[in-house]
Amino acid sequence: MDKAVGVILDCGQMKKMKTGFVYTLFAYLIVMGSLHAAPGPLSPILVLHASENLGFFTSEILKTEGFNEFQSDSFSEKITVAYLSNFDVVILTEFALTGRQSKILTRYVKEGGSLIAFRPDKKLSDVFGIRGKGGTVSDGYIAVNTSDETGKGIRAETLQFHGDADRYDLKGAREIAGLFKDGVMATGLPAVVMNNFGEGHAMAFLYNLPLSIVYTRQGNHRNAGLETDGITGIRAMDLFTNGWVDTTKNILNQADEQMRLLSHGIETMANYSKPLPRFWYFPDALECLVTLNNDGEDNKETDFQKQFDDVYSKGARMTLYVKELDLISKEWVDTWIGRGFEIAGHYDDTRQAVDPDWATMDRVYKNLNIKLRSEYGIDSMLTVTNHWFVWCGKDKYGAKDFSAQARIEEINGIRLDCNYAHYDNGSNQGHFLGAFGKNQGNYTGSGLIMKFADLRGDIINVYQQLNNVYDQQYMEHDDKEGYFNCFKGLMDRSLGGEAYSFISVKAHNAEYFFSEIPLMKMLDYANSKGIPVWTELKLLEFLRAKNEAAFRNLIWKDNELSFEIKSTLKHSNTLTCMLPLVHNGKTIRSIKRDGSEQPYSVRSIKGSDYAVLTIAPGSDYSFVVRY
Repeated sequence: MDKAVGVILDCGQMKKMKTGFVYTLFAYLIVMGSLHAAPGPLSPILVLHASENLGFFTSEILKTEGFNEFQSDSFSEKITVAYLSNFDVVILTEFALTGRQSKILTRYVKEGGSLIAFRPDKKLSDVFGIRGKGGTVSDGYIAVNTSDETGKGIRAETLQFHGDADRYDLKGAREIAGLFKDGVMATGLPAVVMNNFGEGHAMAFLYNLPLSIVYTRQGNHRNAGLETDGITGIRAMDLFTNGWVDTTKNILNQADEQMRLLSHGIETMANYSKPLPRFWYFPDALECLVTLNNDGEDNKETDFQKQFDDVYSKGARMTLYVKELDLISKEWVDTWIGRGFEIAGHYDDTRQAVDPDWATMDRVYKNLNIKLRSEYGIDSMLTVTNHWFVWCGKDKYGAKDFSAQARIEEINGIRLDCNYAHYDNGSNQGHFLGAFGKNQGNYTGSGLIMKFADLRGDIINVYQQLNNVYDQQYMEHDDKEGYFNCFKGLMDRSLGGEAYSFISVKAHNAEYFFSEIPLMKMLDYANSKGIPVWTELKLLEFLRAKNEAAFRNLIWKDNELSFEIKSTLKHSNTLTCMLPLVHNGKTIRSIKRDGSEQPYSVRSIKGSDYAVLTIAPGSDYSFVVRY
């Protein structure tokens, strides 16, 4: 459009042409140019990515943080300043920019745009108000400036990251987080910055946030397929040896804190345009959720009866992963499925535990799926824990791949994996996954549930859930109090310390002699706090509903935000919607849903105040929020 209109304006001939013709032609060119520049995006957030440096994973971060109003694109020829100006916030993932691309982004910000970047190309240094010093800091730490409005509410302790951070001096930018070589040694350089540039605003993580989140959660990709912890069998936990995770930070959920810093940055940028709604992590406006699962091993159905009856009597539900189907009847399975329990398969590839390969693991999955279908009528296995947590670290061609097991699960219909567990007894590295009891925390740096990614950053359609309360870890130490306190510590920090966690409890039936008393204490404690205990399947169904729901057609006019929520997947529990309580000094006065006044509560979360309301998923809604 700019070029076409410019031809007329620069010719200096408009006065010589007939007025009607000029206006008609001018209008035609504007319309045609506008159609070419942008068709009117449905979303206020644009992610510009490339198929490198795990940039694709940015979309999973946004969905986890509840910003379901984004769209993604590559930096193609259609990306112009005019196109970018249709978005409130543009997020740029790490990749090398051409001169043309850097000029477009520079002009976009200069003319009033809002840009967030991960390890940006040095061509954009002026945009971010920084000056390169040369060199990098690898696998370092950041410390957030909590006195800054964007950093307010984030943990002040140093937080570990993986990958490289570029070394810069400030050149007009303000520091949101400082760069550290380790947990205590500051470099005096910034790690996250924010800058005013021209009429616009820019924020940069000087390291690759999506890459760091994947590596923190999934482990060291270089350990794929290797025995590194001295415990028999290749497991996902082998990916966390040799100091990969700073276990002193386990109770902080340090990966989650860095994602929340991004969320604060998005909300800061949105203040220049319009407030953006989000979905909350948990159902029903809760601040924690518990799932309970059980590996059936070689037990008979009568062996499960007491444990199942006990769990059921507390109002909880449990997932059972069955290894030996011949020991359990279809009638028994149908009875407990009817009561809301989940019965699924416990895949056993322990015969090749020390060197699992793709073909054999895939065959184990397919064979058990066939048996589940023929003997129980279970057509779809959706959640899983493998016997011994065996984890295939090689792709179908035999190459090392830390995400290979997740890919095998994906092609076999699995959608939620519980094979990451806190078990390190007998390791040649001691308790390399961290402390016991109330300070155990989450060694993946996260209490949230996200999908796996491969090394390209392509998202695998399988959720990764950490089995963070594992009975065998404590049974082998005869530590019933530690088992309960691990659970209590996670819940207390989630409810009272904003270290939000989904809690997954493993309680083997074969070890119920140990776990009965502490497990009943856990269920009683959850009940006293109003926290439900679900099966893994019910959790999966909630995650699907949350991530499928989307905000559409957001319009800001005369201090009113109108938007729609589109949702097709139903669930028995509600989704929670959050709206910034204050936007540019104006506080929410009313919220209407489908024309009627909508009640809401006010909650302070990580230093920001939100109006919080719930909706039933599986329907469409229209909202008008008056500030």
